[in-house]
Amino acid sequence: MSHYSLNNRPLLSLKSDKISVSKIFWVICLVLAFIGLTTPNPLETSLGCLIWPVLFSLLWRPGEPPALLFAASFQMIQVIVPVINANLAGETLEQNFGQELSLAFYLGILSILALAYGMKLAVGNSPVISLIDQEKSASELKFSRLAIAYLGTFVLSSLMSVLAFGNPAFTQLLLSLASLRWLVIFLIVWNGFRDLKFSLLSLIIVIWEIIIGMTGFFSGFKQIIFLVLVVYGATSLKVKQLLRPQVLILMVLLLLLATYWQSVKGDYRNYVNGGTQTQTVRVSLADSLNYHTNSANNINEKELGDGFNALLSRLGYLKFFAGTIRTVPNAVPYQNGKLWSEAISALIPRAFFPDKPIFDDSKRTNEFSGIEAAGADKGTSVSIGYVGESYIDFGVPFMFAPIFALGCFWGWLYRFITNVGSIPLLGLAGATTILLNSAVFFESSNVKIFPAGVILLLVYSMVLRLFGKNIWLWLTCKSKRMFEKF
Repeated sequence: MSHYSLNNRPLLSLKSDKISVSKIFWVICLVLAFIGLTTPNPLETSLGCLIWPVLFSLLWRPGEPPALLFAASFQMIQVIVPVINANLAGETLEQNFGQELSLAFYLGILSILALAYGMKLAVGNSPVISLIDQEKSASELKFSRLAIAYLGTFVLSSLMSVLAFGNPAFTQLLLSLASLRWLVIFLIVWNGFRDLKFSLLSLIIVIWEIIIGMTGFFSGFKQIIFLVLVVYGATSLKVKQLLRPQVLILMVLLLLLATYWQSVKGDYRNYVNGGTQTQTVRVSLADSLNYHTNSANNINEKELGDGFNALLSRLGYLKFFAGTIRTVPNAVPYQNGKLWSEAISALIPRAFFPDKPIFDDSKRTNEFSGIEAAGADKGTSVSIGYVGESYIDFGVPFMFAPIFALGCFWGWLYRFITNVGSIPLLGLAGATTILLNSAVFFESSNVKIFPAGVILLLVYSMVLRLFGKNIWLWLTCKSKRMFEKF
């Protein structure tokens, strides 16, 4: 698992590596774009191929977890998948849904670029943490303390998650505190790629988190795989050294798990919620595991094929945006900032304003997209996504302003959290955790991602500033006097 070695080459040499890789990436994508001209959607396919080297050039940061690049790239996947689906079906996007779907694709591409440029502008060019600090901090961590820290934070996280949904006034705060266990997981995986004695612990935790994720109501298993992929991206300064079997294994594992999940999701959710049509798990962990064991043993090729098709359909997320373009402003006027105002007002604590209305994604989707979406009464929630909501508020071209601002927020947050305390590696764990929790999905509503990002920012900055040094002293078995010498 370990292949990391510290490299102290000048920053100019690192930039040269990035430029060389970018050139190769451009050549590959240009070839793919040329091939894309032969598909039913030639312009969309070609443009979808050419966006990747742009994102890489903007957001790849040698030696750092590519959390910003991952967030922008995953959203780009969600934009390009409908084009892939249409090509596989031998259809144009217009035939698939109407001309609005094609327009949604182009606006989606421009939105991802606006987001990425905002991230790039705010995070800057200089490294957020030195390579020497990375290596020194990682070498100080103690195996036994990290193992104990994971067990303790896992128990606390589970307790807080239960309390969160029983106390609506404190749900977001408790969930933010519950997510702190991912800082410990980050540190374990970080060292797992660098030190063989941490590798087994990393593997055990990855498997355990996948199991826990599979037995929840949502597809929580993907978060640990996302984290491993992002942390892996920081294990070498050269991109070509990252192109190893581990990446392919992780991506295949994610694809298989996601395909299986889509195959059984409907029946599984009905089983765990006891037919109550709520987003809750009312059976034991053993019962959930037993359900998955039986389902995995009995699943057939047709069900897996249907699951894969459902995965592609679910992963691509332009239909509601296209419906919004069809509806606004033809049937419903632009909202002139109302939706983003609601996102900002969502920061008002429910503890102080208990009458604050509960936000319903599906209600907003039904109103502005013209597409009927199942709501909370059916145990689900369907959103338009922050890009579509920006369009509803401001139309073209002003919709790109809040998206660019959101990118600036994520880029600034990444740099700020990394350096908010006295331990940059601990801050880097916090920044990566926040981004993977809040900034990854194209379908996320602005009412959820912005308030969640702000609350996570406040919680993590407070924890890192007030307790970061003591946490690190405990994790490294250092005395305070010894720490101050360094």
